[in-house]
Amino acid sequence: MRAAVCERYGPPEVVRIREVPTPMPADDEVLIRASATTVNSGDARVRALRVPRGLGPLLRVRLGLRGPRQPILGLEVAGRVEAVGSAVTRLRPGDRVVASRGFAFGGHAEYVAVREGAAIAVIPEGLADQDAVALCFGGTTALDFFRRGKLAAGERVLITGASGAVGTMAVQLAAHEGAEVTAVCSAANAGLVRDLGADHVDDYAVEDFTRSGERYDVIMDAHGSAPYARVRGSLTPGGRFLMVVGDVGQMLAALGQRATVGGTAMPTAEGYRTLMSLAGAGALRAVIDSVLPFERIVDAHRRVDGGHKVGSLVLTFEPDGVAAT
Repeated sequence: MRAAVCERYGPPEVVRIREVPTPMPADDEVLIRASATTVNSGDARVRALRVPRGLGPLLRVRLGLRGPRQPILGLEVAGRVEAVGSAVTRLRPGDRVVASRGFAFGGHAEYVAVREGAAIAVIPEGLADQDAVALCFGGTTALDFFRRGKLAAGERVLITGASGAVGTMAVQLAAHEGAEVTAVCSAANAGLVRDLGADHVDDYAVEDFTRSGERYDVIMDAHGSAPYARVRGSLTPGGRFLMVVGDVGQMLAALGQRATVGGTAMPTAEGYRTLMSLAGAGALRAVIDSVLPFERIVDAHRRVDGGHKVGSLVLTFEPDGVAAT
């Protein structure tokens, strides 16, 4: 099978498509024939070892000293179940699913083996595979942070980086929850985030929300541009700061603050099922920057590195570039 292999840290060009053995599903695994995957900021950061300042040495030990220990990156994949292990009971060949192996990666390949009990969900009828997979990275992160941050209906929430993969999902999920949403993004993307459910939009190039005098019950920094030290004066008493992106200094500054929620969101089966259910009901839609053939994965990494993609960047394995529905 074809897979995108990254054997050393570096620029997008270190990623090469190669022939590698097709995995065999274990007893508790399903083998997915991929139709679509994504390249997101997590993939790009691992590829380049572009990690929060101060964490480089620690993450080299975890990920690999000179290159990723798991050379096939990719956090999520959508496609059809090709085969199932002997202990699998809920899924069967032919099912359309979206799935993740978490930080074991492996999604940038034509076939991916995933445990049935891992983050995996059936894709609802009418939802294309490329749309399903585009929901997962940002949707999983937003769901996890809002759950731990106890976002409630009627609260005022501000989201930085509102046009990115996490931000576009966060805007929709917060609006669905009944919150009053302020989105921070460029003027070029203001119309998009309003369509997604934002009540107010701040153009970061001309406005500084921390100087407006407005107060928010929840502030989500999905961009890394609004650390706790900068935004604490914009929180209401009892307000919560959701630090999706932050370096060691920012983490230490927020250490001990009861209002801060940080860490890494892990994909879960419950989260994936929630995202698919909301999308199937029309309450959540994928925002896709572009769809590229798998062969152009280097271009996809370049696009992510540029820092200006809107929503998710999808790779398709289908020869006509259209994933299944």
